[in-house]
Amino acid sequence: MRYNPITFWDKRKKVVRDGYFLVWVPEHPKCFGGGWYYEHRLVMEKKYCRILKDWETVHHINGDKECNEEYNLFVCTRAQHMKAHK
Repeated sequence: MRYNPITFWDKRKKVVRDGYFLVWVPEHPKCFGGGWYYEHRLVMEKKYCRILKDWETVHHINGDKECNEEYNLFVCTRAQHMKAHK
């Protein structure tokens, strides 16, 4: 089955020690740990209707890793992400 970023993901979630939410999406081509993937990346993949590139980073504008609402996220390069944190 080909992964479609537009479809809704299973709501099973867990928080990893760095504070990010993981969502159970075993059909995602970049899932890890048997089927987990970052919720903030899924939100932006759904917005842009595509899988994010490896070099793309998702920044939490307000710094709250638990707030994965689209308005709080933007996609950037790693260099842009570093600047956003300074």
